[in-house]
Amino acid sequence: MNKKFLIIGLISLFAVGLVSALAYYGVFSQTFNVVSAVGITECIETIDGDVFSGGLTEGNVCIISNVAPTERTITLNANTSCDVETSYATTLELNKKETTNWTIIPETTISLSYTFIGNNFWYKVNGVPENHVVVYYPDVNGNPGDWNINNASLVGDANTEWTQSNVGYLPKEYDWNNKAKLWVIPRADWESKAWNPSEWYFENNLITYGETITLDGESSISVIPLYDIAVGVDGTCIVETTVA
Repeated sequence: MNKKFLIIGLISLFAVGLVSALAYYGVFSQTFNVVSAVGITECIETIDGDVFSGGLTEGNVCIISNVAPTERTITLNANTSCDVETSYATTLELNKKETTNWTIIPETTISLSYTFIGNNFWYKVNGVPENHVVVYYPDVNGNPGDWNINNASLVGDANTEWTQSNVGYLPKEYDWNNKAKLWVIPRADWESKAWNPSEWYFENNLITYGETITLDGESSISVIPLYDIAVGVDGTCIVETTVA
């Protein structure tokens, strides 16, 4: 009698082991090394010379790179030890173009620096003749749109110093490509709403202005911190920017 119970017990134990063994088909593991997709280079921490309160100060350029093959969206957030509002700008090139095929005309390059993250839109233009303005041109009906100057909005005078504009976040919701065009044109053409493209400076890249920036795969952006320092600030000020 005891032997029969022992055999039954062994059979039951074997059945439990078999069920446990068939709970999955197999196991495999893989090991890989993860590196950061986004990095910061060429960033000098200390601004040389005196910085004055009650005005806008341009910080040192920092390079933010996306080394991954796919795009990454990043935010920049400032932590500060003093009363200062921080924005982040970059620079793009504009050129005159052949109106027959829209190729760049050599030696006509100007630069437009603009805020891409911040509470206020700042811009400045270098290399352009006097009496020009910056305009935002939306593609309201696709690319290239209707080329109607009446669709454009004035950003402001093409000043060589940082200038604040009330342009608002860009692109607008009707921009088909989800990015915005900025042009630099003679003031006379803007005031008369004339189509005079042979004298205009057109974008080579599109822009965004908002709370984030998207970096294409294996690309970099030159970041210019802008520090709007309140009246009455005195002493050492440290602004730490977090890239996330």
